[in-house]
Amino acid sequence: MHSLKDIAALEKDNLTKLKRLEDKALFFTSSELSKAIKAAFKSDLDTIKSRDITTFSETYTASMMVSWLLGQYHVLKSVDENIELSSAPIYLAVEPIPFQEAIDSLKAMIPTDSWEYRQTEAAVKLRSFTIANVSGGEAINRVKKLYTQALEDGASKSETLQKLDGFMEQAGIAQANPYWLELHYRNNMMTAYNSGRWTQVANNDLVQYLVYSSVMDAGTTELCRHLDDVAKPKDDPFWEIYYPPNHHKCRGTVSPMSEKQFNALPSSSRKKSASVDNTQIAGSDTMSKEHQFKSSPVVALKSIPRSLMKEAKEFGLVESILEHSSKQSKKELQEQISRASQLAIPIKPLKEAIDDTPKLNPYYEMISERLIADSDEVLFGFTEDSAASGDFIPSLQFILHLDDELAAMAHVAAFDSEQVYRIDAVSRADLKEGEHIAVNTKE
Repeated sequence: MHSLKDIAALEKDNLTKLKRLEDKALFFTSSELSKAIKAAFKSDLDTIKSRDITTFSETYTASMMVSWLLGQYHVLKSVDENIELSSAPIYLAVEPIPFQEAIDSLKAMIPTDSWEYRQTEAAVKLRSFTIANVSGGEAINRVKKLYTQALEDGASKSETLQKLDGFMEQAGIAQANPYWLELHYRNNMMTAYNSGRWTQVANNDLVQYLVYSSVMDAGTTELCRHLDDVAKPKDDPFWEIYYPPNHHKCRGTVSPMSEKQFNALPSSSRKKSASVDNTQIAGSDTMSKEHQFKSSPVVALKSIPRSLMKEAKEFGLVESILEHSSKQSKKELQEQISRASQLAIPIKPLKEAIDDTPKLNPYYEMISERLIADSDEVLFGFTEDSAASGDFIPSLQFILHLDDELAAMAHVAAFDSEQVYRIDAVSRADLKEGEHIAVNTKE
């Protein structure tokens, strides 16, 4: 049975292995970004697009998948699941696909056959690719700003291009010192790693409790010092707020515990854990400021944050992200369409749609009978969540044309429950202007 001291030592070893992989992955990723930006700027500044950094985006995405899978492996190992664990070392290979050997090696150690797991994996791939593309767009803009300023200050194009390495260093994306890229990269790697851990914790009956584990050194924040060794039931709402990472450069993790392990903790540890809550932490100015990341992997694994979606739209990336995800997760999307089409439309979203748009009322029976079972087309897009967060849910959008102008749209989460969660009235013009792609339902 692991004590808190044993858990801390185990997590320190896990993070050491993660950092080793991160360092190698960061080297590959920054190298691809540097090459892509140099090539793009030397061709035509006005036509630099996300497609110019495709290899960077794919490399970044694959490295996040490695972190996600590694998080799962570490959890399964710590709870002694009855699975065969390979003892082979994990390597990062650049060709033919960045990190594919590491991905294949880790997937061989993890049960990946369930429908729920495949849905989660598809969602994580989409989220990771979105993050990678937006990061690439931000990097290009940082260099472009310095490049443009130099031209405005009177330098010629050839003179400015000669300073490109210096601009990249100033922007924090040079391979020698990618400080800006590293900050965002490590934040995203840690988020992917902890999301992976949650993937194997959520429905694991061997795990009843979670304990927060912080790396304790001079760089540890007051928040993570306060959270260290806090143990609470897995389903405690506390984890929806404080599941790591909680801030930039956060090295916190959450480790699984059985009820037996929790009960064996010293009474002082259990008492401390019970006393730590959101009210106490929010009441501290220091800890409140340090708590920078409010949306944890517990609640955000299958959605795209509003701020990330805003940038994806600004960079014109939405349709290319959807196209990539559609090709990568084609099987999962087709199966979700099949599952959804076999279910009746719930009364609640249909009633809400009619209350909101009364002109749908004459088509009540038509919508109820045909919108999902016999739709005219199915689109793949993002639907803004009506909740306060305003995050975006990757969704299958079933379309039924009601007349020459009006159509009904049913939203089903692409990688979650197959039940319709929302119905909207849309015009043909809305459909033409929307950012989505068609899904071939005949395959």
